[in-house]
Amino acid sequence: MTHQETIDLEIRRLALKYKGNCRALLQLPMMVYRQILEDNKMRKKPYRVGFNRIQRVIQSMPEVDF
Repeated sequence: MTHQETIDLEIRRLALKYKGNCRALLQLPMMVYRQILEDNKMRKKPYRVGFNRIQRVIQSMPEVDF
């Protein structure tokens, strides 16, 4: 598994985790982005991911439909 695939998997995992806490699809990418930034403080090799990429990954998920 490549580093990019690992990051995408983490985005999907967090999206499913926070799906119940948000009311609109627009809130979900921001919640995931904030959590990744928070987790990066503890990682040896931080994930370099942008907000647009998080949006694309979440929008491609059939599990996250509002």
